Amino acid sequence: MREHNLSRPTVDRWLEARERGEFTASMVTAARKSRFEVKNTERAELARLRKENDALKKKVAQSEAVQEILGKAYELLEGITESSTETDEQIPPALMSATEYAQWLERNKLS
Repeated sequence: MREHNLSRPTVDRWLEARERGEFTASMVTAARKSRFEVKNTERAELARLRKENDALKKKVAQSEAVQEILGKAYELLEGITESSTETDEQIPPALMSATEYAQWLERNKLS
């Protein structure tokens, strides 16, 4: 009784109600008087909020998946862009025309 902070008269009422077969009914009556009773409107709102919470969790998961895919696509495109803007085909200077050779010298700052 001390552990749950119950008074002796309360326990006596419970025992008497049990002997009369009215224990369950008395507990329901006591629960209705309790300040912790959850009303039907509160239950409905709680159910609605749980449903909304689940829907929002799904949206967040989808958004995170989309973000990951877009990040990978960006990295792929960035790699393609870098590889396509690298140096032109390397033609050996001996095989270049005079104009190409002059441009090559200029590009490499050798002239």
